[in-house]
Amino acid sequence: MDLIFSFNDLITRLYFIIMENLIENSQEIISVSEVNNKAKRLLESELSKIWIEGEISSFTPHSSGHWYFSIKDEKSSLSCVMWSSDNNKILFKPQVGDKLIINGAISLYSPTGRYQLNAKHMELAGEGALLRAYEQLKAQLESEGLFSLETKKSLPLLPKKIAVITSSDGAVLQDIINVLGRRAPSVELLLIQTSVQGENASSEICKAISKIPSVNNLDALIIARGGGSIEDLWAFNKEEVARAIHALKIPVISAVGHETDFTIADFVADVRAPTPSAAAEIISQNHSNLDNSLKDTEIQLVEKINFIVNSKIQELRSLKKRIRHPGDKVRELFQKIDNFETSMKSSMTKDLVQSHSKLDLLSSKLLRFSPSLQLQEANHNLVAKIQRLTRVTSEVLNNKKSSLLKLTSTLDAVSPLAVLGRGYSILTSAKGEVISSNLDTMIGEEITGRLKEGIIKVKVIETKHES
Repeated sequence: MDLIFSFNDLITRLYFIIMENLIENSQEIISVSEVNNKAKRLLESELSKIWIEGEISSFTPHSSGHWYFSIKDEKSSLSCVMWSSDNNKILFKPQVGDKLIINGAISLYSPTGRYQLNAKHMELAGEGALLRAYEQLKAQLESEGLFSLETKKSLPLLPKKIAVITSSDGAVLQDIINVLGRRAPSVELLLIQTSVQGENASSEICKAISKIPSVNNLDALIIARGGGSIEDLWAFNKEEVARAIHALKIPVISAVGHETDFTIADFVADVRAPTPSAAAEIISQNHSNLDNSLKDTEIQLVEKINFIVNSKIQELRSLKKRIRHPGDKVRELFQKIDNFETSMKSSMTKDLVQSHSKLDLLSSKLLRFSPSLQLQEANHNLVAKIQRLTRVTSEVLNNKKSSLLKLTSTLDAVSPLAVLGRGYSILTSAKGEVISSNLDTMIGEEITGRLKEGIIKVKVIETKHES
């Protein structure tokens, strides 16, 4: 590993490098850009792979994914940048105040003449980066409720089918098989093989967990591996593995590492076992106690049956004492039938008398309101009204006839036709207007004369006015 520089050492070294090159080129006059470019080349050639230790004084994660930050010691500070292609490999998120050991290269940004450290790798000084990442993820998942006791699922009382996600190599699987074979030989064991260590282990574990919902009649799942360092167990500290375990509908037992090892999978699982063998013992505990439980149940069942039988015997004896001779019961029934017959006859007689009385009353009311009587009365009233109407009509007709005769004689007296009968005539002009004066006609005009019998046409040959 390269030497770790402090800021004072770094600045002192930069100073001597720059001064040596300025002395060598003291007679040459160059532009600002050339100075910056030459300084950039010098810095990148001399300080391309260095390790620096310092404390973060400012930290800005850009939306592009790049990190811009500064580190400092007691006397100096240094600007740093870490591109997203490099920082996506960092397992923890830096914070202001973190003491870091950073590997990178010193470079200079030519347009401004400011130099900075292009960080390639970083780790926490003192406390390891893996431990920081572990604590950060644990705090995040706990705040989301993935470790809550309310979400923990209970193990089945007597599981029949169990799946184990682990490596097919090593002693872990064999330990589980041995424990289950001794304590619960009837349990069906299904192995879902996966890597439990290495760069791709977490994705393989998630893929194995994704197969669980498609397995029929599965009662529980054991996720197991042997002990190791935090790096060896790191696949079980990944967020995707924790969320995959939490999403399962069946109870999960986490048996990762030794008793002193704790992973994120332990906290999110429904039950944590200190070792894989302990996980097998937990899942088979009720099976191993089944014989004793059956014996205790048998004893309790026999006692319960004996108690019930004795109770029924006592009840039967009590009922036997209460049993009467069948003849007594029959005679009692005959007496009840006789009493019922007498009561029924009396009731029927009473009902018949009351019915006759009601029938007589209804008959008298029916005669009083008989339709034939009402029709006869209505017929008499109708005949009387017809006779009265005929009489009144005859009187009215006679009165009207007498009035008509009087009016006819009066009309005849004033009728023009009556005047015509006495030798008079009615003259009318060609327009049909009655001529009442000689002034109403002219000489030569043809006029019409109406006589008592017939009509004549005459022509006016002379008119004379008489006063």
